[in-house]
Amino acid sequence: MSLAVWLAVGTKNIMDEQPKIPTPSPVLLRELNYAYTPVVAFVIVAIVALVLWTKRLGPTTLLAEAETIDAIVSSPQPGVLAEASKDIRIFSKVASGQIVTRVVGADPKNPIPLTAPIEGIITKIHRYPGDTNAVVAAGEPIMTITAPRPDRLIAFLRQPLTFDPKPGMKVTIRPRARSQKTYEATIDKVSPQLAPIRGALLPPGQTRVELGLPIIIEKLPAELNLYAGEIVDLTIHPGEISAVK
Repeated sequence: MSLAVWLAVGTKNIMDEQPKIPTPSPVLLRELNYAYTPVVAFVIVAIVALVLWTKRLGPTTLLAEAETIDAIVSSPQPGVLAEASKDIRIFSKVASGQIVTRVVGADPKNPIPLTAPIEGIITKIHRYPGDTNAVVAAGEPIMTITAPRPDRLIAFLRQPLTFDPKPGMKVTIRPRARSQKTYEATIDKVSPQLAPIRGALLPPGQTRVELGLPIIIEKLPAELNLYAGEIVDLTIHPGEISAVK
């Protein structure tokens, strides 16, 4: 064996016998930082982007209130309310055009009949026919007749407005407590300006006035049975828009 080969083999054996020097902790941490920081940063940015996208384009759930039509019965001229039929009282059902009372005016022999403008239920009597306080002025409310079924929902998109609601956007209606079934509809109208949010649609305990963007759903599913004033959950799907007819 030559001297050069002998020296090389000897040196290799000596190096193999030497203990390995451990990597210092700061160096190891620096290497881990270089290796994993970009991956962690990418994941965080992706999560933030997903949350922002969901808030802006994902479904948004609001509270909505069922509204119905209230029609006022009033007299075209001043006079005294004549005594009405016993069937005319609070929560009585009336047909459209049905005579609910008469007003005795300038000509006592020809009292003016007052009729129900819509089919519905008498929900309030402002002046009782035949009562001592039955004198009415022209245009003064005498009765309020409420339609038997709500004809639309109203909701308010609270600030900050995370998206622009538009007619045709699909919504999911979910009654509370009484039924677990959901119903599909679309937004029919969006107000051009903000308005005070109704108290029933504000968070519990909030008394300060808050402005929101009114949203109206008019084409309610026929099988959706609600009471006037009933609160439902309304989920808006900004990414789903149907053609407005």
